[in-house]
Amino acid sequence: MFNFPRTLHPIYLFEEDAVFYAADLEKASVVEISAVMVDILKLAEKQTSKEIVRVLKASYAEDEIYEAFERFAEFEQEGLLFNRGEDLKQIVSVETDRRKLLVAIPGINVDSYFDIETLYAGTNMALSYMFEHLTKYVDLHFVGKRNRRLADNVYEVDISVADLGRLSRKINETYFGILTLHLDEETWLLPLYEHTELPPILVQCHAPRGHGGAAINSILRHYAAMRDFDAFTAPSDYVRDFYSDYVWDTSFFNTLPNGVDSVLFRPMDKQKAKQELAEHVGDGRIVTTPTVGYLSRVDSEKGASVYLKLAELNPHLLFLIAGPSLGRYTLRELPDNLVYAGFHPRERLPLVYNAFDVYCFLSMSGEETFGLTVLEAMACGVPPIVPNFDGVPSVVGDAGLIAEANNFEQDIATIVSYPSPIDFSEKINLLLNDDGMRQELSRRARERALSFTWDKTARRILRCFERLHEKRQLVSPNRLLNMFVPTSPETSRNLKGEGLTHRDRDRFKYQSIVLGMNQHYERCLIREAAYSVHVEEGLVLSLLKNHTVREAEALLTAVVADETHAKATLKRVHGLIQATA
Repeated sequence: MFNFPRTLHPIYLFEEDAVFYAADLEKASVVEISAVMVDILKLAEKQTSKEIVRVLKASYAEDEIYEAFERFAEFEQEGLLFNRGEDLKQIVSVETDRRKLLVAIPGINVDSYFDIETLYAGTNMALSYMFEHLTKYVDLHFVGKRNRRLADNVYEVDISVADLGRLSRKINETYFGILTLHLDEETWLLPLYEHTELPPILVQCHAPRGHGGAAINSILRHYAAMRDFDAFTAPSDYVRDFYSDYVWDTSFFNTLPNGVDSVLFRPMDKQKAKQELAEHVGDGRIVTTPTVGYLSRVDSEKGASVYLKLAELNPHLLFLIAGPSLGRYTLRELPDNLVYAGFHPRERLPLVYNAFDVYCFLSMSGEETFGLTVLEAMACGVPPIVPNFDGVPSVVGDAGLIAEANNFEQDIATIVSYPSPIDFSEKINLLLNDDGMRQELSRRARERALSFTWDKTARRILRCFERLHEKRQLVSPNRLLNMFVPTSPETSRNLKGEGLTHRDRDRFKYQSIVLGMNQHYERCLIREAAYSVHVEEGLVLSLLKNHTVREAEALLTAVVADETHAKATLKRVHGLIQATA
């Protein structure tokens, strides 16, 4: 039997042509209901199911009431009429006692992550592989619109991100952590950091800059608002290094490298791969001419214009493009030695990679923290050439060549770098003219790619959540009492004549005092009833009663000119709070 009471969505009941309807304002949906269902909804939030039956059985047959209950259960499964997550324990109950992670990424089609052929963005592909391997260790529950099983150890639950704060205690009892993705236009996550009852939140960051500064500003807002036991992850150390110029505590940025499916992406017979691709494309030059490869969206920020320049600089080489389409370049007069190889499903990509003699990665977008296609090419034994830009060189290591790039301190229209066509051209020719170097880098590329596994990625995520739980246990509330002493300039000048002790004069001089007891009137500091502190220390003590350490950092950055002194002040005050908890 459908259990009441239930919290309703905002609904509007109306009748038209002798038919009753309920308009679910939250879902922007209208459903037809019966007269008994109208009366049930009027009692739904305060009466139990048994009480509703007792009240209404004088007007309706009991079978009719129970049929209405069944219809309400169907509506709930569709996410209509009722607040979600009310019976969270029952919703997520599964046979295993494995730990559970709640995945909250608004606006996604959950099913798409389990059909990789529908994905083309590198971030989404990385998430898909990561989810698959996480299920070896935990159950994944995706915030969604209904309750259903998606795959082994994967479920969609009827909870919206708007419900997370309201259900914070239940979610904490049920989930080991919340996993989400940073999108700089999204703000739904910021209010959730205020809920100390929620489990640790891990925010994956795949676009650390770009978008006219919006990405940086958004990351910094999250950094300031995060609780001490929340964190970011990013695919390369570059993100932590980049933000070290903006924040004091880079421990909030955890490196979580992507992996590669080294069974799918593997070295093949190169001549056979070239022959098969040549037959598919209808261009025999793929077999006979040294081939440079590019696999990406054919867009400016992905380096498409630079790739065209490389083809023009090297008419003796063949430049292949594999991607969804040529985009705006379709109407261009392209160099004769540039060949569009078309779009290929994922299972055919190893063939495409293996037809390349070298792989060029030319992206200049602020979203390039890793370069998944670089790793896939390396797994196929294809040596890459990449720009000295953001996190991509850390993927290549000594298994490829790094070309020069003109990197910008500030992005402009999503572009944050410009790879040097001249240096790329020189390195392409260097590799293609030196068989020994190319073969050695091919061997290293495959060997290095094998060290990047999705299983490692999954285990690192779990270890990160475990560390955040450890940090959560160490969080101490700020119960210290402090005050500021107003002192006029005249009083300050006359202090020496008042017969005050040196300690008293310091107290007036600094105009800030921390008391030796906390808000529970417990004596937490020995000897003195009050201690003089610098005014900025008192300011931080006051601020940390209702704000995060990162917010205090932002304030000190603005009011204390000496950054070293400001950092030391925050460190002292935070240490005092921890020591007197």
